[in-house]
Amino acid sequence: MRSLLQLEILREHSSRSQKNRSYEDIVVVGQPLQVSLTDLAPSEDAMVSLKLHGELEIYSEANQRIDTQVLIPLKQFPSITLIARTFSDRRNDRSLTIMFEDEQGQLLRQVQVKLTCLRVCLDVDADRDGIVDDDNPYKADWQWGQEGHGAILMVTTDRDHVHSDSQYVERMKGLMDLKDSSFMIIRRVGLPEKDLPSGCEVYLSVSQDTAQRICVYDELDRSGYEIISPKRSKARIRNTDRDILLAVRGVSYPDIDFDGLVEIHLELVKDGETIHRDRVVFRVAPWMMTPNTLTPTTVFVSRLSKGQNEEFIEDLRKVVSQANAQLDPVPYEYHKDDPWMRDEIEVGYTQAPGKFIHVVLDSPRDRGLDHLTKRQLIGGDFGYVIRKSRHPVTKLDSFGNLEVSPPVTVKGTEYPFGRLMFGGTREELFAEPRRKLKVLRDFFFAQKIQAPFEIFSDWLSVGHIDEFMNFVPAPNPKGFKLLLASPDKTYELLKRLREEGHAQAILRQGKQIGDEPADISVEDLLNNEDLAQQNQRFQEYIHWNRSVLQQELGLEADDIIDLPALYEADDDGRAKAFFPNMVNMLVLQQQLAIPKPFGPQVNHQYQLEAAVKEVLEPLGLACHFIDDWDTYFRDGGEIHCGTNTGRQPFPQKWWEIEPKFLNPA
Repeated sequence: MRSLLQLEILREHSSRSQKNRSYEDIVVVGQPLQVSLTDLAPSEDAMVSLKLHGELEIYSEANQRIDTQVLIPLKQFPSITLIARTFSDRRNDRSLTIMFEDEQGQLLRQVQVKLTCLRVCLDVDADRDGIVDDDNPYKADWQWGQEGHGAILMVTTDRDHVHSDSQYVERMKGLMDLKDSSFMIIRRVGLPEKDLPSGCEVYLSVSQDTAQRICVYDELDRSGYEIISPKRSKARIRNTDRDILLAVRGVSYPDIDFDGLVEIHLELVKDGETIHRDRVVFRVAPWMMTPNTLTPTTVFVSRLSKGQNEEFIEDLRKVVSQANAQLDPVPYEYHKDDPWMRDEIEVGYTQAPGKFIHVVLDSPRDRGLDHLTKRQLIGGDFGYVIRKSRHPVTKLDSFGNLEVSPPVTVKGTEYPFGRLMFGGTREELFAEPRRKLKVLRDFFFAQKIQAPFEIFSDWLSVGHIDEFMNFVPAPNPKGFKLLLASPDKTYELLKRLREEGHAQAILRQGKQIGDEPADISVEDLLNNEDLAQQNQRFQEYIHWNRSVLQQELGLEADDIIDLPALYEADDDGRAKAFFPNMVNMLVLQQQLAIPKPFGPQVNHQYQLEAAVKEVLEPLGLACHFIDDWDTYFRDGGEIHCGTNTGRQPFPQKWWEIEPKFLNPA
């Protein structure tokens, strides 16, 4: 970036007397440019006077405006500063004449500087009101908060597939793509490109790394062609005699190697040297999860072949309708009878000023539901992101092992978008511990604003946190309650029934596990010492998680509700549900779709269901028990595992927070 005028002598005056010299150069609108009078003067004792033609301002080194009608000793003003406030509409339309005289008033030398004034201005929506600003002074900075500033980009389809093939589209598809883009304006430089001073060119440029993170498209009347992309980090700007509208899109989310900030430069280049640069900064909007306290809009479920879950779908539809949401059964060709909708995807969202889209985070499990991405990302208003790894995928990499809390305050620190959590291991407990893939963990932490933490789920056969915890809305100061599965609660209930004379009441009545009847009496269950010891161990693991959740979410004991649950050990000693796991429910605000636990029935009332209603209905919650035994439970999952939910975004905008819990760039 130059600050000193580098005067070039005009050829037509090169043979003239040394008393008359003529130069030409460029001034950038709004950019102070210094002229050394000492270098031009024939003598350090000379007197100098100045004459302007056209719109220019002259200032001294003391930043005082100079009167051009006064003869001044050169020693008082060895240099001056020029500033133009407007751009030229023709070359050399401004001039500065510098006259050097001796003390007797005799002209020693006259220098004429012919100037062309160009504007180098790149504008964005730095004040986040949805409108591109006019040279906002904060456009080259990014600050969080309601009084913050800095432009924002959304990602619709993530290009940066870790350890997978990168794909991108070189042209915008039309208005559907345009509506999710942010915009920049290259303000009119001043002259048509063909009339720019010799050697001058204007470029839009980014670093090679930034070129992998964004796409910049030219105007719609040129079919939306990419001018900045992974193959091109610099583009020459033509048609400089008018404003140029550019569409900008993020193509990779923040991650371990990308903090989400991108810089874009507009450069004035003369003879290969950048003589002026304007800069703007964007932050790529993070991917965000939605907690159960936000309003549901759409519930997705696989419609299995041969009508295997048709009755379940219709029962679920009734609950979804009461939540004023829409059930969207996904046809067979997009899931190939993979029922685990929650495990394959997580429906989150991303947002920029005036823009919002749901975004499907696709897990690397890649089973039948991997075809779901071919369904136009579940519709035109959905984005898509995936993270893959060279390392083997385990059950912990599915998204039943991913959850987000409602907003919480922990030790005075607010988390207005809740805290994301995922299950991991305790290596001292298992010979072959499992942990969620690093590429997934890195991605979650890189989004920053939902402050992830890890809990313990490897004790479960499937290994998903939704097998022992959930959140429901509640009319308390926090706005929610944490639900935890509790084998202890089940044993308390069963012992009470035995004491009341109902030892022969049946659990799992009329159901089968494999080819065997699943019926078991209260008495037989209580007499199963191996099962009791297993559940004592599993309850200890749940207590361990309870402590972590209380600490990380700032919860008191009365913020947690224990629901009856029971597990049995698999061949590896990990837990699987003994009867349908009620904590693995679908929460649609006040409407709860809960796996029907089947027993024990006493006086025409299912006691496990009654125990759940007793603690949840006083919170204003409606408990709908749905039979998922054959469709989900027998295969190791429940209603939450087999569904996914799109929800409305948080009312607060993520860029408006004061992120005390993160280290903003």
